[in-house]
Amino acid sequence: MDEVDLPKRIGSSDIIGERGIAHIRQVVLSMGFMFYETGGVEAGIDGIIELRDVATGTVGNLLLQVQGKATERRRLQGETDVSFEFPCSDDDIAYWMQGTAPVLLIIVSLEEGKAYWKSIKAWFSDPNHRKSRKVVFDKVIDEFNRDAKAAIAALATSVSPGASMLSVRKHEELLANLCSVNFASRLYWAPTAHSTDKSFGGALRELTREGGSEWIVRSNAVLSFHDLDQSPWNKLCEVEAMEEFDVNEWANSDDSDRQRDFVALLNRAIGEFVRPDLYRNPESGVFYFCKLPAKNELNYAYHSAQNMTTRRVVGQYGKSRKNPAQASYWRHSAFAHRFVRYAGKWFLEVTPTYHFTRDGRLPDSWAGEHLKKIKEFENNAAVLGQFLMWRHFLLTHRSGDLLRGRYPFLSFAAVDPLKTGVGVTDELWKSQEADPSSPLFDLAQVEDRAS
Repeated sequence: MDEVDLPKRIGSSDIIGERGIAHIRQVVLSMGFMFYETGGVEAGIDGIIELRDVATGTVGNLLLQVQGKATERRRLQGETDVSFEFPCSDDDIAYWMQGTAPVLLIIVSLEEGKAYWKSIKAWFSDPNHRKSRKVVFDKVIDEFNRDAKAAIAALATSVSPGASMLSVRKHEELLANLCSVNFASRLYWAPTAHSTDKSFGGALRELTREGGSEWIVRSNAVLSFHDLDQSPWNKLCEVEAMEEFDVNEWANSDDSDRQRDFVALLNRAIGEFVRPDLYRNPESGVFYFCKLPAKNELNYAYHSAQNMTTRRVVGQYGKSRKNPAQASYWRHSAFAHRFVRYAGKWFLEVTPTYHFTRDGRLPDSWAGEHLKKIKEFENNAAVLGQFLMWRHFLLTHRSGDLLRGRYPFLSFAAVDPLKTGVGVTDELWKSQEADPSSPLFDLAQVEDRAS
């Protein structure tokens, strides 16, 4: 019988797969990294991501393996508004887990034009996940787009050949980003002819520039840490109707109005407390080190976890496009704050961040881009160091010295570390963070690029 040549065919599943790989390649290239398809016969790896320095083009054999899956389905398995599931076979899981390189499982939803990713080794290191043989994707956190660049880079720099997951059952101390708050023991209340903070503040400034702002106006009455029977307050209030209260009547009150008023008063007090070293950005509310008139940078000495050290808290970065000999912006160490009450005690929550100016004073129009770049590359140790610096500032600032007396209305104290019987080993923490010594992740280069 003569052989009949059958026509060659490319099925719809092949087209779907190619579309998925094309989507993955496009995202990887948008990060500035390289994507290489394995091609031909493969047992569970469709491609390789290689990290690349965007500025220099340098590559350092930092690799991630990719298993891509594409679908045209309108709804994914187990899909909700926030997540969906992807089942895996035991053979696939075993294949992915025994290798030396990190493996990304990337699901491409062609219907919505989005992709989602998980680190297979990290996910299936949990015995419960391994038993279920399912990967659960969060539609927000796990979206595979350009914003995932920092996490992808951290994963590629984290794993050494033969690395294994370490036990997380250990005694550990956790440092919370909190300082306990101490405040003056008395509050004063008195009626006033002024109905707003602005009106009262304007009248106060006409009397003195040294009055302070530890007061609030509510319903034609002033609540203050200052004794309103004293000058200049007695010129603005009806002192014959003044009342004096124990501060706990506000601090420990469960009344929502009193809580809001007390927090407002604490916010006014911390604004006075940080002066003159820090300014407050009225738009973001962060406090930041101000540039000194005759200096282009400022260093601050503080006690870190082990010893005294110094951090540059104001400095010039980048190069001006118009004049390369000049810096394009100033970066100021800053912190956002929030007063919170836990278990009947008041704390200050401190979140380290940065403030950017174009000349040391006026806001920089590219501040958002500068901050985004730094946050992409800063690791846990860097943020911890900043918190320790701000904690040192809060604990020592205006505590009383030969030049200036102790601030009377507010002070802060360190919070003891929280003890726990379950923790994460340092090796696992480090595995989630890019190596700051790597030439691919030089923070100074990032800041220059942001300009």
